[in-house]
Amino acid sequence: MKDKITFGNFIRSKRKESGLSQKELAEKLYVTESAVSKWERGISYPDITMISGICEALNISEHELCNASEDENQRKIERMAEKYKKFIIIYNAVLILGYLSALIPCFIVFVIKEHMPSKFFILLTSLMMTASVLNVPVIADKNKALISFGSFYLSLNLLFLSGSIYSGTHWFLMAFLSVLTGICIVFLPFILRSDLISGYMGKNKALVCMTADTVSIMLTVIYGTMRYGSIADMCDGIFISIWGLSLAWIIFAVFRYVKINVFFRISISFLVSALYVFFANTMISLSGISGEITIISSDSYNIKVSLALAVIAVISAFFGMIFKFKRRNFFG
Repeated sequence: MKDKITFGNFIRSKRKESGLSQKELAEKLYVTESAVSKWERGISYPDITMISGICEALNISEHELCNASEDENQRKIERMAEKYKKFIIIYNAVLILGYLSALIPCFIVFVIKEHMPSKFFILLTSLMMTASVLNVPVIADKNKALISFGSFYLSLNLLFLSGSIYSGTHWFLMAFLSVLTGICIVFLPFILRSDLISGYMGKNKALVCMTADTVSIMLTVIYGTMRYGSIADMCDGIFISIWGLSLAWIIFAVFRYVKINVFFRISISFLVSALYVFFANTMISLSGISGEITIISSDSYNIKVSLALAVIAVISAFFGMIFKFKRRNFFG
Protein backbone atom coordinates (compact mmCIF):
# COMPACT_ATOMS: atom_id res chain seq x y z
CA MET A 1 0.00 0.00 0.00
CA LYS A 2 0.92 3.68 -0.34
CA ASP A 3 2.09 5.67 2.71
CA LYS A 4 -0.54 6.18 5.40
CA ILE A 5 -1.17 9.87 4.69
CA THR A 6 -1.76 9.30 0.97
CA PHE A 7 -3.89 6.26 1.73
CA GLY A 8 -5.94 8.21 4.28
CA ASN A 9 -6.53 11.10 1.89
CA PHE A 10 -7.70 8.66 -0.78
CA ILE A 11 -10.14 6.99 1.63
CA ARG A 12 -11.49 10.42 2.65
CA SER A 13 -11.96 11.61 -0.93
CA LYS A 14 -13.72 8.41 -2.06
CA ARG A 15 -15.94 8.46 1.03
CA LYS A 16 -17.04 12.00 0.28
CA GLU A 17 -17.61 11.13 -3.40
CA SER A 18 -19.90 8.33 -2.23
CA GLY A 19 -21.81 10.76 0.00
CA LEU A 20 -20.99 8.91 3.21
CA SER A 21 -20.06 10.25 6.62
CA GLN A 22 -17.43 8.56 8.75
CA LYS A 23 -20.20 7.11 10.90
CA GLU A 24 -22.11 5.72 7.91
CA LEU A 25 -18.96 4.14 6.45
CA ALA A 26 -18.13 2.65 9.85
CA GLU A 27 -21.62 1.13 10.07
CA LYS A 28 -21.25 -0.44 6.62
CA LEU A 29 -17.92 -1.98 7.62
CA TYR A 30 -18.98 -2.92 11.19
CA VAL A 31 -16.15 -0.90 12.75
CA THR A 32 -16.06 2.13 15.02
CA GLU A 33 -16.13 5.69 13.73
CA SER A 34 -12.77 6.32 15.35
CA ALA A 35 -11.23 3.48 13.28
CA VAL A 36 -12.33 5.21 10.08
CA SER A 37 -10.98 8.49 11.43
CA LYS A 38 -7.59 6.88 12.09
CA TRP A 39 -7.44 5.57 8.52
CA GLU A 40 -8.20 8.98 7.06
CA ARG A 41 -5.70 10.78 9.31
CA GLY A 42 -2.95 8.33 8.31
CA ILE A 43 -2.57 6.85 11.79
CA SER A 44 -3.30 3.25 10.84
CA TYR A 45 -4.23 0.93 8.00
CA PRO A 46 -7.46 -1.14 7.93
CA ASP A 47 -7.17 -4.87 8.50
CA ILE A 48 -6.46 -6.82 5.30
CA THR A 49 -9.70 -8.81 5.74
CA MET A 50 -11.67 -5.56 5.29
CA ILE A 51 -10.32 -4.69 1.85
CA SER A 52 -13.22 -6.20 -0.10
CA GLY A 53 -15.79 -4.50 2.18
CA ILE A 54 -14.12 -1.10 1.82
CA CYS A 55 -13.97 -1.48 -1.96
CA GLU A 56 -17.65 -2.38 -2.13
CA ALA A 57 -18.67 0.53 0.15
CA LEU A 58 -16.60 3.10 -1.76
CA ASN A 59 -17.24 1.61 -5.23
CA ILE A 60 -13.57 1.15 -6.04
CA SER A 61 -11.38 -1.77 -7.07
CA GLU A 62 -8.86 -3.52 -4.82
CA HIS A 63 -6.11 -2.31 -7.16
CA GLU A 64 -7.22 1.30 -6.65
CA LEU A 65 -7.39 0.87 -2.87
CA CYS A 66 -3.93 -0.67 -2.59
CA ASN A 67 -2.40 2.05 -4.79
CA ALA A 68 -4.49 4.84 -3.22
CA SER A 69 -5.28 6.22 -6.67
CA GLU A 70 -7.89 5.77 -9.35
CA ASP A 71 -7.17 3.22 -12.06
CA GLU A 72 -8.01 5.24 -15.16
CA ASN A 73 -7.68 2.26 -17.51
CA GLN A 74 -10.07 0.20 -15.40
CA ARG A 75 -12.49 3.11 -15.18
CA LYS A 76 -12.33 3.49 -18.95
CA ILE A 77 -13.05 -0.22 -19.43
CA GLU A 78 -15.99 0.01 -17.03
CA ARG A 79 -17.39 3.05 -18.85
CA MET A 80 -17.06 1.27 -22.18
CA ALA A 81 -18.79 -1.78 -20.72
CA GLU A 82 -21.66 0.41 -19.50
CA LYS A 83 -21.96 2.03 -22.93
CA TYR A 84 -21.98 -1.39 -24.56
CA LYS A 85 -24.76 -2.57 -22.23
CA LYS A 86 -26.83 0.49 -23.08
CA PHE A 87 -26.18 -0.04 -26.79
CA ILE A 88 -27.33 -3.67 -26.56
CA ILE A 89 -30.52 -2.60 -24.77
CA ILE A 90 -31.27 0.02 -27.44
CA TYR A 91 -30.31 -2.40 -30.23
CA ASN A 92 -32.66 -5.12 -28.97
CA ALA A 93 -35.43 -2.61 -28.29
CA VAL A 94 -35.26 -1.22 -31.85
CA LEU A 95 -35.35 -4.72 -33.35
CA ILE A 96 -38.25 -5.78 -31.13
CA LEU A 97 -40.19 -2.69 -32.18
CA GLY A 98 -39.47 -3.61 -35.80
CA TYR A 99 -40.75 -7.14 -35.24
CA LEU A 100 -43.91 -5.83 -33.57
CA SER A 101 -44.51 -3.31 -36.36
CA ALA A 102 -44.61 -6.24 -38.79
CA LEU A 103 -46.46 -8.73 -36.59
CA ILE A 104 -49.34 -6.58 -35.34
CA PRO A 105 -50.70 -5.49 -38.78
CA CYS A 106 -50.25 -9.00 -40.17
CA PHE A 107 -52.05 -10.51 -37.19
CA ILE A 108 -54.98 -8.16 -37.78
CA VAL A 109 -55.11 -8.89 -41.51
CA PHE A 110 -54.26 -12.61 -41.70
CA VAL A 111 -55.79 -13.91 -38.45
CA ILE A 112 -58.68 -11.58 -37.60
CA LYS A 113 -59.88 -10.56 -41.08
CA GLU A 114 -58.85 -13.39 -43.44
CA HIS A 115 -58.89 -16.21 -40.86
CA MET A 116 -55.66 -17.61 -42.30
CA PRO A 117 -53.30 -18.03 -39.33
CA SER A 118 -50.89 -20.10 -41.45
CA LYS A 119 -49.83 -16.91 -43.30
CA PHE A 120 -49.21 -15.18 -39.99
CA PHE A 121 -47.16 -18.08 -38.67
CA ILE A 122 -44.93 -17.97 -41.75
CA LEU A 123 -44.09 -14.35 -40.89
CA LEU A 124 -43.74 -15.16 -37.19
CA THR A 125 -41.32 -18.03 -37.72
CA SER A 126 -39.35 -15.97 -40.28
CA LEU A 127 -38.89 -13.24 -37.67
CA MET A 128 -37.95 -15.87 -35.08
CA MET A 129 -35.22 -17.06 -37.43
CA THR A 130 -34.07 -13.45 -37.88
CA ALA A 131 -34.01 -12.95 -34.11
CA SER A 132 -31.92 -16.09 -33.67
CA VAL A 133 -29.24 -14.45 -35.81
CA LEU A 134 -29.53 -10.81 -34.68
CA ASN A 135 -30.74 -10.97 -31.07
CA VAL A 136 -29.88 -14.29 -29.46
CA PRO A 137 -26.06 -13.94 -29.84
CA VAL A 138 -26.06 -10.65 -27.91
CA ILE A 139 -28.51 -11.86 -25.25
CA ALA A 140 -26.90 -15.21 -24.40
CA ASP A 141 -24.17 -15.00 -21.75
CA LYS A 142 -22.57 -18.42 -22.26
CA ASN A 143 -22.36 -20.86 -25.17
CA LYS A 144 -23.49 -18.12 -27.55
CA ALA A 145 -22.73 -20.10 -30.72
CA LEU A 146 -24.50 -23.24 -29.54
CA ILE A 147 -27.60 -21.42 -28.27
CA SER A 148 -27.79 -19.24 -31.40
CA PHE A 149 -27.43 -22.23 -33.69
CA GLY A 150 -30.03 -24.20 -31.74
CA SER A 151 -32.55 -21.36 -31.87
CA PHE A 152 -31.90 -20.87 -35.59
CA TYR A 153 -32.40 -24.59 -36.29
CA LEU A 154 -35.63 -24.66 -34.25
CA SER A 155 -37.05 -21.56 -35.95
CA LEU A 156 -36.05 -22.90 -39.38
CA ASN A 157 -38.00 -26.10 -38.78
CA LEU A 158 -40.99 -24.14 -37.51
CA LEU A 159 -40.82 -22.09 -40.72
CA PHE A 160 -40.80 -25.33 -42.76
CA LEU A 161 -43.82 -26.57 -40.79
CA SER A 162 -45.72 -23.30 -41.32
CA GLY A 163 -44.95 -23.36 -45.05
CA SER A 164 -46.04 -26.99 -45.32
CA ILE A 165 -49.34 -26.27 -43.57
CA TYR A 166 -49.96 -23.18 -45.71
CA SER A 167 -49.27 -25.03 -48.98
CA GLY A 168 -51.46 -27.95 -47.94
CA THR A 169 -48.73 -30.46 -48.83
CA HIS A 170 -46.74 -32.87 -46.70
CA TRP A 171 -43.11 -32.02 -47.44
CA PHE A 172 -42.17 -30.92 -43.91
CA LEU A 173 -40.73 -34.25 -42.73
CA MET A 174 -38.60 -34.57 -45.87
CA ALA A 175 -37.24 -31.05 -45.36
CA PHE A 176 -36.66 -31.75 -41.67
CA LEU A 177 -34.69 -34.93 -42.34
CA SER A 178 -32.67 -33.31 -45.13
CA VAL A 179 -31.64 -30.37 -42.95
CA LEU A 180 -30.92 -32.72 -40.05
CA THR A 181 -28.62 -34.78 -42.27
CA GLY A 182 -26.74 -31.68 -43.40
CA ILE A 183 -26.34 -30.47 -39.81
CA CYS A 184 -25.08 -33.86 -38.64
CA ILE A 185 -22.49 -33.99 -41.42
CA VAL A 186 -21.30 -30.37 -41.34
CA PHE A 187 -21.98 -28.93 -37.87
CA LEU A 188 -22.22 -31.83 -35.41
CA PRO A 189 -18.40 -32.19 -35.04
CA PHE A 190 -18.24 -28.54 -33.91
CA ILE A 191 -21.30 -28.88 -31.65
CA LEU A 192 -19.77 -31.87 -29.86
CA ARG A 193 -16.61 -29.84 -29.18
CA SER A 194 -18.52 -27.09 -27.38
CA ASP A 195 -17.86 -26.64 -23.66
CA LEU A 196 -21.42 -27.65 -22.82
CA ILE A 197 -21.20 -31.08 -24.47
CA SER A 198 -17.54 -32.06 -24.92
CA GLY A 199 -17.18 -33.17 -21.30
CA TYR A 200 -19.81 -35.89 -21.75
CA MET A 201 -18.39 -37.23 -25.02
CA GLY A 202 -14.83 -38.07 -23.96
CA LYS A 203 -12.98 -39.68 -26.86
CA ASN A 204 -16.17 -40.83 -28.60
CA LYS A 205 -16.93 -37.66 -30.57
CA ALA A 206 -15.95 -39.16 -33.94
CA LEU A 207 -17.97 -42.31 -33.28
CA VAL A 208 -21.02 -40.28 -32.27
CA CYS A 209 -20.69 -38.17 -35.44
CA MET A 210 -20.43 -41.23 -37.70
CA THR A 211 -23.41 -42.86 -36.00
CA ALA A 212 -25.52 -39.70 -36.28
CA ASP A 213 -24.56 -39.27 -39.95
CA THR A 214 -25.46 -42.88 -40.73
CA VAL A 215 -28.82 -42.77 -38.94
CA SER A 216 -29.85 -39.42 -40.47
CA ILE A 217 -28.86 -40.51 -44.00
CA MET A 218 -30.72 -43.81 -43.69
CA LEU A 219 -33.85 -42.11 -42.32
CA THR A 220 -33.78 -39.55 -45.15
CA VAL A 221 -33.37 -42.24 -47.81
CA ILE A 222 -36.06 -44.52 -46.34
CA TYR A 223 -38.65 -41.77 -45.92
CA GLY A 224 -37.83 -40.07 -49.24
CA THR A 225 -38.10 -43.26 -51.29
CA MET A 226 -41.28 -44.35 -49.50
CA ARG A 227 -42.90 -40.90 -49.75
CA TYR A 228 -42.05 -40.19 -53.38
CA GLY A 229 -41.41 -43.68 -54.76
CA SER A 230 -42.33 -47.30 -54.12
CA ILE A 231 -41.27 -50.15 -51.85
CA ALA A 232 -38.87 -51.30 -54.57
CA ASP A 233 -37.30 -47.81 -54.66
CA MET A 234 -36.93 -47.91 -50.89
CA CYS A 235 -35.13 -51.28 -51.02
CA ASP A 236 -32.81 -49.98 -53.77
CA GLY A 237 -32.11 -46.82 -51.79
CA ILE A 238 -31.34 -48.77 -48.62
CA PHE A 239 -28.95 -51.09 -50.46
CA ILE A 240 -27.05 -48.27 -52.18
CA SER A 241 -26.88 -46.29 -48.92
CA ILE A 242 -25.54 -49.27 -46.98
CA TRP A 243 -23.01 -49.92 -49.75
CA GLY A 244 -21.71 -46.34 -49.64
CA LEU A 245 -21.86 -45.96 -45.86
CA SER A 246 -20.02 -49.22 -45.27
CA LEU A 247 -17.04 -47.78 -47.16
CA ALA A 248 -17.15 -44.68 -45.00
CA TRP A 249 -17.26 -46.83 -41.85
CA ILE A 250 -14.31 -48.96 -42.99
CA ILE A 251 -12.18 -45.87 -43.66
CA PHE A 252 -13.26 -44.39 -40.33
CA ALA A 253 -12.34 -47.59 -38.48
CA VAL A 254 -8.94 -47.73 -40.20
CA PHE A 255 -8.00 -44.17 -39.26
CA ARG A 256 -9.55 -44.29 -35.79
CA TYR A 257 -8.65 -47.70 -34.46
CA VAL A 258 -5.88 -49.33 -36.55
CA LYS A 259 -2.52 -48.64 -34.88
CA ILE A 260 -0.22 -48.26 -37.91
CA ASN A 261 1.50 -45.26 -39.43
CA VAL A 262 -0.55 -42.82 -41.45
CA PHE A 263 0.83 -43.90 -44.84
CA PHE A 264 -0.39 -47.47 -44.29
CA ARG A 265 -3.80 -46.14 -43.22
CA ILE A 266 -4.02 -44.10 -46.40
CA SER A 267 -2.94 -47.13 -48.42
CA ILE A 268 -5.62 -49.36 -46.89
CA SER A 269 -8.29 -46.69 -47.42
CA PHE A 270 -7.44 -46.25 -51.11
CA LEU A 271 -7.21 -50.00 -51.64
CA VAL A 272 -10.63 -50.60 -50.11
CA SER A 273 -12.04 -47.72 -52.18
CA ALA A 274 -10.59 -49.29 -55.32
CA LEU A 275 -12.30 -52.59 -54.52
CA TYR A 276 -15.59 -50.84 -53.83
CA VAL A 277 -15.52 -48.99 -57.15
CA PHE A 278 -14.43 -52.12 -59.06
CA PHE A 279 -17.22 -54.32 -57.65
CA ALA A 280 -19.91 -51.62 -57.55
CA ASN A 281 -21.78 -52.71 -60.67
CA THR A 282 -21.40 -56.39 -59.74
CA MET A 283 -23.08 -55.73 -56.40
CA ILE A 284 -25.79 -53.73 -58.16
CA SER A 285 -26.46 -56.67 -60.49
CA LEU A 286 -26.57 -59.18 -57.63
CA SER A 287 -29.05 -57.02 -55.72
CA GLY A 288 -31.43 -56.87 -58.68
CA ILE A 289 -31.29 -53.08 -59.03
CA SER A 290 -31.62 -51.89 -62.59
CA GLY A 291 -28.82 -49.54 -63.67
CA GLU A 292 -25.14 -49.06 -63.05
CA ILE A 293 -22.87 -46.90 -60.90
CA THR A 294 -20.40 -45.06 -63.12
CA ILE A 295 -18.82 -41.66 -62.74
CA ILE A 296 -19.23 -40.99 -66.48
CA SER A 297 -21.08 -42.87 -69.20
CA SER A 298 -18.35 -45.43 -69.87
CA ASP A 299 -18.34 -49.11 -68.92
CA SER A 300 -14.58 -49.16 -68.47
CA TYR A 301 -14.34 -46.02 -66.38
CA ASN A 302 -14.89 -47.85 -63.08
CA ILE A 303 -11.91 -50.07 -63.90
CA LYS A 304 -9.72 -47.04 -64.65
CA VAL A 305 -10.75 -45.36 -61.41
CA SER A 306 -10.08 -48.57 -59.49
CA LEU A 307 -6.61 -48.87 -61.00
CA ALA A 308 -5.82 -45.24 -60.18
CA LEU A 309 -6.91 -45.73 -56.57
CA ALA A 310 -4.88 -48.95 -56.34
CA VAL A 311 -1.77 -47.19 -57.66
CA ILE A 312 -2.16 -44.49 -55.01
CA ALA A 313 -2.55 -47.25 -52.40
CA VAL A 314 0.70 -48.90 -53.55
CA ILE A 315 2.59 -45.58 -53.53
CA SER A 316 1.31 -44.77 -50.05
CA ALA A 317 2.30 -48.24 -48.82
CA PHE A 318 5.78 -47.68 -50.25
CA PHE A 319 6.16 -44.43 -48.33
CA GLY A 320 4.81 -46.21 -45.26
CA MET A 321 7.57 -48.81 -45.49
CA ILE A 322 10.21 -46.10 -45.88
CA PHE A 323 8.82 -44.24 -42.87
CA LYS A 324 8.78 -47.43 -40.80
CA PHE A 325 12.35 -48.33 -41.81
CA LYS A 326 13.71 -44.86 -40.99
CA ARG A 327 11.88 -44.76 -37.69
CA ARG A 328 13.27 -48.16 -36.73
CA ASN A 329 16.83 -47.01 -37.54
CA PHE A 330 16.33 -43.73 -35.67
CA PHE A 331 15.20 -45.43 -32.46
CA GLY A 332 17.72 -48.24 -32.85
